[in-house]
Amino acid sequence: MTKEQIAAIAVVLLLGVVFFVRLYRRQQEPPKEPPKPRPLPKTGKMRCPMCGAEAKVTGKQWECPWCGDCGWIK
Repeated sequence: MTKEQIAAIAVVLLLGVVFFVRLYRRQQEPPKEPPKPRPLPKTGKMRCPMCGAEAKVTGKQWECPWCGDCGWIK
């Protein structure tokens, strides 16, 4: 074997060792905290501007069960 072939084999082996060491260290890290769940949107009630029936408010949006109208609360 020539010196160039030995050097190429050494480089490939060195890269393989570095790859496996990084992979092993990544598995040893403690798991990160799971993301916190988002709070549910606030619900409420208001009067529908179209028909006057009681409309359901979820977050910043409202919907009338009677006439089907809906919209955003400013």
